[in-house]
Amino acid sequence: MRRREADRVRRREQRQEAERAEDRANATYIAVNRARTRLYTSLADPSGEKGKNGGVAVYALDPSGTAPTHLETLMTGHPAPCHLSLSPDEKKLVFAEYGRGTAGWVDLKADGTFKKETLMGIVSEDPTGPNKPRQDRPHCHCARVTPDGKYICIVDLGTDRVKIYSAKTGAFVRDLVTTPAGAGPRHIAFHPNGRFAFLLFELENYVTSYSYADGHFTPIQQLKLTPEGFTDFSKAAAIKLSADGSELYCSNRGHESLAIFSVNAETGAIKRRGIVKLDGAFPWDFELLPGEKVLAVGFQRDGVLRTYRYDKAACTLTPLADVKDMGSTFCTTFLPVSGTN
Repeated sequence: MRRREADRVRRREQRQEAERAEDRANATYIAVNRARTRLYTSLADPSGEKGKNGGVAVYALDPSGTAPTHLETLMTGHPAPCHLSLSPDEKKLVFAEYGRGTAGWVDLKADGTFKKETLMGIVSEDPTGPNKPRQDRPHCHCARVTPDGKYICIVDLGTDRVKIYSAKTGAFVRDLVTTPAGAGPRHIAFHPNGRFAFLLFELENYVTSYSYADGHFTPIQQLKLTPEGFTDFSKAAAIKLSADGSELYCSNRGHESLAIFSVNAETGAIKRRGIVKLDGAFPWDFELLPGEKVLAVGFQRDGVLRTYRYDKAACTLTPLADVKDMGSTFCTTFLPVSGTN
């Protein structure tokens, strides 16, 4: 009897581990807390009903570098999210889903797991933009909480809207601004000082800076991400800021480059320092490693994660090393391991 029970327990544990591995294998985007102790991933359950089989999972991270330990999975009832982020106080996880134009959020417990009863989802039904076929329907591409923690920004590429919701009640408040028709807003990033926001427009390849105060955004400046006179195919992908907010970075898929801007922390004005070519196809996401002297770039079409040495003074990138056979790299982040530099 004891042996049969032990076999059943072992088979159950093996099945659960296989399910956790499947979650990790289907992750399309990740978010990590500041303490680097919790990892959040989006996922699609291959055995679930298509269009309703998306979810999010949370894992415990060990600084020794061992495999993440699965803590919990929460199914959203929609397709898999394409973007995740944590609120500034790390008490809420927000997410956006591209295919059907859905988004949502869920509150987190003190241990980082989900308060499942607080899950809230929205479905965009707004009129679409003129840039077909990309704007054939709503396409929520990014979800982010404002620096003051009061509002949730849902960036919808398909409708040319950035919708603002109350983080407390979930009610719709207003649009960020009326974005240009067909420009396709993709991602939004906030300055560390909380006073400015930067909105990346994928379809028209530019970035706009805004001042921010209590849910209101005022445009400051707009700059192109590609060189003057460039007319070939290129679509913007990712937007990041340096830790101190002094620089802004945007990746270009097609032109295969990284646009680098200086940021005025007093006015929110941006100035293009350079557009640095990258030796890879479709740089989807990137991350500056601690110290900001090394940049890691994931190339969607090459299946390569490539690192570069970044010379901030000279505004140059020098290739260092490759990690190959990565598949399509949609999200890049850094997780420190104890005992390493």
